[in-house]
Amino acid sequence: MFEPKFTYTNKIVNYIAKIASAKEVISNAKIIPLYDTQLKQDALIKSSHYSTSIEGNPLKLDEVKTLIMNNQKATTKAEKEVLNYFNVLNNLDIYSDKTITKNTILSLHKDLTKDLLRDQEYEGKYRDTSVIIGNVHTKKINYIPPDAYKVPYLVDELLDWLNNCTTELYPVIVAGILHYELVCIHPFIDGNGRTSRLMATLILSINEFNIDNYFTLDEYYNQDRQAYVDALKSADKNQDLTFWLEYFCQGVLYSIEKVKKEVLTLAQITSKYDNTIELTPNEISVLTLLEEKKHIKNKDIQNMLNISPQASYKIIRKLKDKKLIKNIGKGRSTEYILK
Repeated sequence: MFEPKFTYTNKIVNYIAKIASAKEVISNAKIIPLYDTQLKQDALIKSSHYSTSIEGNPLKLDEVKTLIMNNQKATTKAEKEVLNYFNVLNNLDIYSDKTITKNTILSLHKDLTKDLLRDQEYEGKYRDTSVIIGNVHTKKINYIPPDAYKVPYLVDELLDWLNNCTTELYPVIVAGILHYELVCIHPFIDGNGRTSRLMATLILSINEFNIDNYFTLDEYYNQDRQAYVDALKSADKNQDLTFWLEYFCQGVLYSIEKVKKEVLTLAQITSKYDNTIELTPNEISVLTLLEEKKHIKNKDIQNMLNISPQASYKIIRKLKDKKLIKNIGKGRSTEYILK
């Protein structure tokens, strides 16, 4: 019978309290649908990039964004890997209702690794061979997962615990434990890290802790990959998950605080301007800059958004058409202020 070992430290309790507070703020904030859609899209793109980047995917964030936003077809393995992750994450609710079963994990893994594995029969199938986690260059062994014959039993034990503990443990703790244990069991030939992160996200989603799909944990992991690996390895010897859960909760807090800041800015814009006015993310950025500086020039917009003078003038023209800003002065001395 699986029973996770950990201690509720002051750090964990403090993180949980701050997470709950931030979640409440985000849930109560009022933003117009356009902003809601933009936040969700940004989170999906960032998750697809950062989670695959952790595993060595070479695509940059702007390349991933272009691939997804332009609805392009994958022409390389790296692009296929990103699109698979995006499609699974974008349709995460189809993999489970309230109960997580082995079919949940297997079907998620199958879609995640579709057309990526050398042997397609391992898509959505437990490994039937031993694996070793290490560095192929230095030949250093970092971890040896359980024997293949133990995998089905270990996963079943984990899922039995998962489906009977959710009323006793805080959802973030449950997601963190599931994440670690799936990495530890290493059920598949490949795709274990991505599957584990998606399953943790699924748990948060089921318990309404992904805050309307606004935030991504993967960016936090990718900032310091070694810290992520070290946190996972911290429980390998004595199976005490305390340090890992401190790290995991800190990551959730970091991510949710970023979302809270964005949402509060958008809520302020929503309350300040007519709700029928649709604003693009770049237009919001310009208005926010104007609120801070009171008056700006075209050059300020170019530098902030890293765009051409023509693109900047286009944004200015649209904001003037919406009667949100006006210009003062002429020629090179022209400045813009809130109307």
